[in-house]
Amino acid sequence: MKKRTEWIKDWLFPAMSKETKNEIDSLNVKNIHYVSLVVGVVQLISLIIFFIINHNRITESEVIGAAIRVGLSVFLCLLGYFIAGSLMKRPDAVQQHPMGVKVFIGGFVILLIIWSMYVSVWNYINHQQLLTFYTVGLILVLFVKLHPAFTTTVIFGSYILNYLILNFGFEEGVINPYNYLMFAALSVVGAIMNYRLTVGYISEKNKANLLNDSLEIIANHDSITRLQNRYALNQHVPDYIGTDICIAMGDINSFKAVNDTYGHHVGDDVLKGFADILVEVFPADSVFRFGGDEFLIIEKNKDLDGLNAKLREVNERFSKLKISAVESKLGCCFGCVTACPKDPAEFFEYLTKADQLLYLEKQKINAKR
Repeated sequence: MKKRTEWIKDWLFPAMSKETKNEIDSLNVKNIHYVSLVVGVVQLISLIIFFIINHNRITESEVIGAAIRVGLSVFLCLLGYFIAGSLMKRPDAVQQHPMGVKVFIGGFVILLIIWSMYVSVWNYINHQQLLTFYTVGLILVLFVKLHPAFTTTVIFGSYILNYLILNFGFEEGVINPYNYLMFAALSVVGAIMNYRLTVGYISEKNKANLLNDSLEIIANHDSITRLQNRYALNQHVPDYIGTDICIAMGDINSFKAVNDTYGHHVGDDVLKGFADILVEVFPADSVFRFGGDEFLIIEKNKDLDGLNAKLREVNERFSKLKISAVESKLGCCFGCVTACPKDPAEFFEYLTKADQLLYLEKQKINAKR
């Protein structure tokens, strides 16, 4: 019994993330916008055809009645079209006002059903079929993804109410309850299946997107420092072509000695500390771990003096960094160039030049020692 209760609960109240709920609401808004446009146009065309075919034998009261029914239909379509259209122009509306969007979707659906019941009652009195009521139900099943609990309540409620009105409100009302309620049940099951399939598709898509984002982060970022790596640099190369840039290639002084003396786990802590300082001084998208203890900084300007000032700040802050077990003072050096590369090959030539200048700086430091 408990399992059956849990199954019914899951069927009527499926669990999903907030992102999935918002995406379903956005999809409903979009569907209401376009379906309202199509239905409104079809209603106007059908009214014109009706008058053309029946202009010789239609009475004034029939003209007024048809105009009222189609007028209400077009009004609802315009309401759905413009409100949904205004929400579509504000992509953040669903995230910022989720309850308001849900009220619009639910309210529009209820108004549409009430209108279809009104038209169907009129048609039934005049010995016509309930095509409008069934058509609206079919549109809701196909195009609007409604929460199962709401779907069950609204569809069954509207079918029962419509049945009572037609069978007991008018003497000539005779509807086969079995076929009628079976159609209602099929509509509910179809709407719920449509909703659950949509939820499943969106959930799986979001999981795939999250996995792709994670893989992209792993592919483009160094696992130790979390900085962009050389693969990410290759993706950025087109951004630097034909642009004034400053390039700084740097590394950590005596880093091999740190690894040999204190171990690689301490060396990783030094790398992380140095990387943290770099992204505090420079934008994160300007800094790359080039390899080993080599780091690359690229700024889109030709202000070499400004770059050198920032690098002095990096060196000063790095010299004050305290890493457990490391007793010696930490330091770094850089080789800097300005460039405006015409193509990728020239860009990498400037990287080589900056690396050569870095090597000369290291030679000067070693000579002083």
